[in-house]
Amino acid sequence: MEKNSFERLSSLCQAMGVSGEENDVKEILKNGLVGDEWVKDRLGSLFCVKKSNNPNAKTLMIATSLDELGLMVSDYESDGTLKFVALEGISAASLLHQKVLVYTRDHKAYTGVVACNKVRFMEEPSAAIKMDMLVLDMGMTLEEAKNVFTIGDLVSFASECEQLGSDVVMGKQLNTRMMLEAIIEISERLQGHELDFNVAMGGIAQSIVGWRGTKTATYVVQPDSALVLCGFDAAKSSPKITRGNGMCVGVYDKQMLPGKRLLNDFTDQFAVQKSINFYGNDGSFIHKTLKGTPSLSLGVAMNHMGGPRVMASLSDFDDLVEKTVQYILSLNSAKIEEFGYGVNYD
Repeated sequence: MEKNSFERLSSLCQAMGVSGEENDVKEILKNGLVGDEWVKDRLGSLFCVKKSNNPNAKTLMIATSLDELGLMVSDYESDGTLKFVALEGISAASLLHQKVLVYTRDHKAYTGVVACNKVRFMEEPSAAIKMDMLVLDMGMTLEEAKNVFTIGDLVSFASECEQLGSDVVMGKQLNTRMMLEAIIEISERLQGHELDFNVAMGGIAQSIVGWRGTKTATYVVQPDSALVLCGFDAAKSSPKITRGNGMCVGVYDKQMLPGKRLLNDFTDQFAVQKSINFYGNDGSFIHKTLKGTPSLSLGVAMNHMGGPRVMASLSDFDDLVEKTVQYILSLNSAKIEEFGYGVNYD
C-alpha cells in the first residue's frame, strides 16, 4: 500500500460513520472515487459509475459498507453517566473500558469511556460483565450531561489506525474501511481502460444495522452482477483462512450462495483462500434483490472483528486490489449476462 493510500485509510478508519451518520466517510469517498457520474439512494449510499460507450452495457456493482459498529445514547443515569444500546451485535467484553466519542446533533464529539460502576475490578477481576451493566462515563454531572446530550445521539469508538511492523495494520472497522480504500484504488486503476460494461463503485449506508441500505442501493444502481468487498473473520475459521496468505473468496454464508458461474470464473483464474462464514455481508441481500443479482464476496482475512480494533495484512490488501482489477478487465457484458443463467457444466 502506498503512503498516500495508507493516509487515506487512516482517515477512513477514524471518520465517524455509525449507521445513519455516514457523511464524514462519504466525503472521503467523494474525494477519492474516479468515474463519470454519481448515483445515490435516499438512505445515504453513494456510488461512482464508470460509464461504457456500449449502448447495451451491463452493469457490475462493486460495493462495501459505509457505516460502522456503534452505540446510541438511550437514557441518563442519576450520576451523569449515559445508558446506551448497541446498534448491532457487539460483545460486552469488547466494549468495557473502551474510549468512545459521543456525537451530538450538531456533530460535535465528546470523549468518554465505557464503564461499569457495579464492579470493583481491582477486587473482582473475574466478574462476569453483561451489556446492561455498562454505561458511558463522560465525566459530567447529570445536569451537565442533559445540557449536552440527547437520547438518540450516536457513539463511535475512538481508535487510531496504526501500522504494526511491515505488513499489519490495526484500526477501527477495518473490515469495511479497508474495503472502501480498495474500491477507491480499483476506480483509479480502471481509468484509461475502455470497458463494454458499466462499473458502479461505492459504499452502502445503514448496512451494519440489518443491511438496510443494500436493498435501496441495489435498486438505484440496477446491477446485473456484483462483487462485494468485506473482511472475513479468521477466528475459528473452517476451512482455515489466515491473515497474510492472500485474498479470500466467500463460497458460502448462512444467507447467500454466490453465483456459481461467477464464483467458478473467478476462482479458475486466481489462487485464493476460500471462506465459509455464517455471518452474512452486503452480498447476502444484493443477490436476492431485483430479479436476482449474481454476487460474489471478495476480501481478506482479519482478526478481532466485532471489536474496536481489527487487524489485517497490507499484502493481502494489495493482492485483493490487483486480482480484482485483473478480473474486472477480463469481463465483458456478454459474460456478465451469462452469470445470471445458473451453473454451466460445459
